[in-house]
Amino acid sequence: MIHRLPGPTRPCTRVIVFGSLGTVKQAQLSARRLLLLVAGMALFLCGFGPPQLVDREIGPTARVSVGELRSWAEQTYTPDLTAASYLLYDMGSGRVLYEHNSTVARAPASLTKLMTALLVFERGDLNAVVHIAPDDLVGGATMGLAVGDVVTVTDLLWGLLLPSGNDAASALARYMGGNVETFVAAMNARAQELGLSQTHFVNAHGLDAQGHVSSAADLLMLTRELWGYPLFRSMVGTARVQWNGRDLSSTNEWLTTFDGATGVKTGTTDEAGECLVASVERDGRTVLLVIMGSQARYEDATKLYDAFRSAYAWDTANGRELSIINRVYDENGRVWFMHPTGAAPIVLQHQPGVPEVRSFRRLDMPRGDLLAGTQVGVLEWWAGAEMIGAQALVVR
Repeated sequence: MIHRLPGPTRPCTRVIVFGSLGTVKQAQLSARRLLLLVAGMALFLCGFGPPQLVDREIGPTARVSVGELRSWAEQTYTPDLTAASYLLYDMGSGRVLYEHNSTVARAPASLTKLMTALLVFERGDLNAVVHIAPDDLVGGATMGLAVGDVVTVTDLLWGLLLPSGNDAASALARYMGGNVETFVAAMNARAQELGLSQTHFVNAHGLDAQGHVSSAADLLMLTRELWGYPLFRSMVGTARVQWNGRDLSSTNEWLTTFDGATGVKTGTTDEAGECLVASVERDGRTVLLVIMGSQARYEDATKLYDAFRSAYAWDTANGRELSIINRVYDENGRVWFMHPTGAAPIVLQHQPGVPEVRSFRRLDMPRGDLLAGTQVGVLEWWAGAEMIGAQALVVR
């Protein structure tokens, strides 16, 4: 649902009045009347909120923090989930919109394999071949490897990320590090470099082990790091591939059951419960969800995404009909049309207890001729009486 903002209010007008001299009392009385008249005109012309066109001297008095915006949403739209930890992150605005216990360290199960994959993408030769050894067959989820198989690193990544093969994870760790222990040390070193402060790995596959933990916030950061690899996005967005005459099917059921699901990975152990990192794209916007310690991960993820869709909307003003307020003139009288640049701040839909969000234009025209792309002002976004963000206004 797109939140449509109201049209422009009338601009403020400066009034200069010249009058004749009189007695002091008459002058004082005239001054009072004049002040009341000017004040009345100002209220009539400007309305009772921030004006649509304003002087640069008029500035906001306060800003609303991201945390306050999130708390407004959660007052009305806190989902009831079974998950011990969760979060929802909007890729477009770069903000966590929902979170619960997101920095608590928990068993991550096979979400561990996201770090295994990251090191392979960053440092591995995807065309290299790996000879499968007996120690690679650690049990649990498998891609179906057998001792003596010769498999490319790319095929092992498919087996790691779709059926969540523990055999693929062990083979990759041994190949990349020379031995599993060296690779796990590299996993922990990379976690420190990324600032994953609640994360510590004991193995490369995610089977329960003492001290093997991560958090929803850390897993989000790890997934965002992986998102820069197109092959990773392709793999985790694929429901099924053929390898060596058998199907490798993704454990992520959302890929085939949830509208807009585009990835990424599941994890399940006795200690971790049901875990999920999922990406969803609808209406051109992508969000990442992280679910940990759930009893019903897909139900939890659906509730969390539905809460997000119910509580948030965007309005970049680009779809509105052009009007006189979208036009500016340079000193030679040429007309230019303004448009905002950069992502609009995320906007809460208007609900009881949530301030209505409006946009206002603040012009600051440069002297001389204009060129396409010249900034001529700022589009301010206000929640009630507080400014929550701004976009540059440029001409085209």
